[in-house]
Amino acid sequence: MTIDVERRYFCNCSGKPLELVPVETDEEGQLDLICERCGASPSSDPKHTITYQDVTLDD
Repeated sequence: MTIDVERRYFCNCSGKPLELVPVETDEEGQLDLICERCGASPSSDPKHTITYQDVTLDD
């Protein structure tokens, strides 16, 4: 039995957490997590609205 940990990112720009979705960027098809409401990402969060939660997944 293995235990995996997945990190999930959320944006609180409107007061309610919204899980960030992977979006393909222009840079060679790489995926980046982006807020659908305000466009913030873990690498670009000027308003400091991004949080994360580690979720344990059992196999």
